[in-house]
Amino acid sequence: MTTKGQITLPKAIRDSLSIQTGDRVEFSLDPGDKVSLYRMQPRGSSAGCAKQFLKPGHKPLSHKTEKAAVGEALRAKYSVQFEAE
Repeated sequence: MTTKGQITLPKAIRDSLSIQTGDRVEFSLDPGDKVSLYRMQPRGSSAGCAKQFLKPGHKPLSHKTEKAAVGEALRAKYSVQFEAE
């Protein structure tokens, strides 16, 4: 620990969490004084959070195609107008 309160994470931990220079991390203190470390995601980043729901062979959609599909689903479910940008 430095005098500024900074710590150095061992390379094995940085590699395991895919932490790179400039990344933000969060610490939490669990019961029993156990410390957990999490790599923070940039604001607005999904960071592959839905990857587990993809079917094998799934091809990514373009942003325009995805937005149009969401608009169609909203119109069908709620009878609302949703304009894709």
